[in-house]
Amino acid sequence: MCYSKEVQLITSLIILLSAGIYYFYYSKNSKELWRKSFLKMSMLVFLCIGLHQFFEFLSLLTNNNLIYKIGLIISICGVYFLLRSLEVLSNKNYYSGIAIIPITLVSLQVLFSNMVFSEASFYLKHNSAFFWAAMWLFLFIYWHICAFKTYSETKNDASKKTLLIYLLSVADLSFILSAVYVITGYFIFSVNVCTDSPSIWCTFYVIQSVLIPLLMMRLSHHFKRPIKFRRISLKQLIIFFSVSFLILLLMALTLPFFNCLTWKFIFP
Repeated sequence: MCYSKEVQLITSLIILLSAGIYYFYYSKNSKELWRKSFLKMSMLVFLCIGLHQFFEFLSLLTNNNLIYKIGLIISICGVYFLLRSLEVLSNKNYYSGIAIIPITLVSLQVLFSNMVFSEASFYLKHNSAFFWAAMWLFLFIYWHICAFKTYSETKNDASKKTLLIYLLSVADLSFILSAVYVITGYFIFSVNVCTDSPSIWCTFYVIQSVLIPLLMMRLSHHFKRPIKFRRISLKQLIIFFSVSFLILLLMALTLPFFNCLTWKFIFP
C-alpha cells in the first residue's frame, strides 16, 4: 500500500517549517554577520529540499509533468547553497558560482526532456532523471572534497569537530541513513538504487531538522572562523572537479547497483 503522497506532504511541511523557525530565531539572536549569512545559506538548502518534497507531493497528486520538473530544478539548486554555506563558514572561496553552469544545463535538460515518474511505497520513483541525479551527486561529492580541504587546514580540534557536525547537520545524516536503507533494500526489498534513492534521501532529510540547534550552539561556543579571506587556486579547482568526476565514474562502473548511472543510461 502506498503512502507516498502523505509522506511527501508531511516531510515537506516539517522541513519548511523548521527552516523558517530556525532562520528567524537564530538570525535574531546572532550578532555576527557571517553567522547570519551562514544560517541563511543553510536554511536555503532546507528550503530547496522542502520545496522539492512539496512538489513531489503535487506531482503525485496531479500527475503533472511540469510540476515534477520544477521540483527537480529546485532540488539541484540546493547543492549550490551547500557550497555557499561552506564558503561562508570557512571564509574561503571554493568557486561555488561555477556550480550554476551545470545546474543550468541540468535544468534545461530536465525542462526539454520527457521525464517519467511513478509512485512507490513512501516515496517517488525518478524513472528518467539519471542525468539530474548524476550531476547532483557530482556537486555533492565536490562539496565534500571542499569541506575536507577546510577540515585539513583547521588546527583547532573544537573547530574540526564543528565542521564534522556541520556536514552531518546540513546533509550527511540523512544521506548515510538513506544509503543504508537503499543498499539493504536493494538486496532484500528489490529497491532500485538509481530510480528510488533520490526521493528516499529527500524523505529522510526531515531528520536533519533536529540537528540544527546543535550546529548553531557549536558555532557560537566552539568554532573559530578564519579571519583572513582565502580562495582555492584554479589548479586546485580543476583537481577537485576531476577527483569528483572520477569518484562518480568509479561508483557508476564498479558498484553493480549503480549500473544505471553509466554513460549508456545517462545519455541514452
